[in-house]
Amino acid sequence: MILLDHADNVGSGGTEDCMTVIAAVLDRGLRDGAVAAVWDPGAVTEMTEAGVGAEVTLDLGGKTEMPAIGETGRPLRLTGRVRALTDGRWTVRGPMYTGSEVSTGPTAVFETGGVKIVVVSKHHEPWDLGIFTSVGIAPQRCHYLLLKSRIHYRAGFAPLAKATIICDGTGVTTSDNDLLSFERLRRPIFPLDWYESAEVV
Repeated sequence: MILLDHADNVGSGGTEDCMTVIAAVLDRGLRDGAVAAVWDPGAVTEMTEAGVGAEVTLDLGGKTEMPAIGETGRPLRLTGRVRALTDGRWTVRGPMYTGSEVSTGPTAVFETGGVKIVVVSKHHEPWDLGIFTSVGIAPQRCHYLLLKSRIHYRAGFAPLAKATIICDGTGVTTSDNDLLSFERLRRPIFPLDWYESAEVV
């Protein structure tokens, strides 16, 4: 099952550190899952200093303010184990950008509550299985994958999905237009004002 945290899609300008959906997943006790990805260079540094296998408590994510939607950063305090540390370099093997070299910067896997969270130092939208396989996670063996993506995830992940659930999380790439202010919008504009301005024949 794929859970889409589409409101925090870095490919569309999201911060990739909103923790709302991740918190809900952990709160509901979903297990055997993996998350890609949370942008938090500071947390990666903490995990690197602690080392693989260490138990650590982190204030994960929530480092970025979002004034466009009136939100402040809200880290999620979690205790778990460092499962992997890498330099974040890998090669795309899937159907989109095949052969491209990716760098997510120093990268770590943090496991808590039966969920493995890929934590990156450079923003990256998860559209290839490499975001998981490069850090030792086999996405095919997970019960669910939580992806901070909206559309591009389909290239690498759609063949794995038995179901896809769009989650209503927090983030500047929200689909809730009521949260967005349009201060420099020229009016009239199609299709918002078309029915008001169109002549009825």
